Amino acid sequence: MEKKLFTVGALSFSDDLFHTGFPAGQSPCSCVTRCCKGGVYADIKERDIILEHREAIAAEMDETQNRDVNGWFDAQDVEDGDFPSGRCIGTQVFNDKCVMLDKHGRCAIQLAAVHAGLDRWAWKPMYCILFPIEITDRVVGFDPMLQGEQPCCSTSTSFEVPLFRACKSELVHLIGSEGYESLEQHYAGLEKEKASRNIGA
Repeated sequence: MEKKLFTVGALSFSDDLFHTGFPAGQSPCSCVTRCCKGGVYADIKERDIILEHREAIAAEMDETQNRDVNGWFDAQDVEDGDFPSGRCIGTQVFNDKCVMLDKHGRCAIQLAAVHAGLDRWAWKPMYCILFPIEITDRVVGFDPMLQGEQPCCSTSTSFEVPLFRACKSELVHLIGSEGYESLEQHYAGLEKEKASRNIGA
């Protein structure tokens, strides 16, 4: 019988979030933005938000970026049920990196939101925020794309900080504070079960 994953609302959460993690001092917070160099996917409504603020975003771009809004996104969007609208669209690659990344690896969308006095993620696509967390078929889990290549995106079964806790801010953004607290309670239960097994061994 297949083990049922822990759920919060309409989303299920992979065991990877609770059984793998990072050593102390290492986490996705040490991001080097390699994960988004090849472009990223955004919900079409997220694209519309970005285009609505195109002047502020373009103002944050440097000489290595394309300030022409017509070169920011792919020509066609595609169907994808993991995006809220059911459709997504990719960002263009310019100078061998996502068009939104400046020469220092900083995201123009995030910079523009901060300079507008908003939360850093106010205009940023959800999948950009979450990585190395991903959502596939409504299951929230770990994307191993850079496993073993970048410390910020490499987890281990020997850890001091579980993956879900290392990505607390991202998960709170996704499911809210109460949803995140449910993850903490679930993890506490797992740790209690583990301690009981060790005592009985």
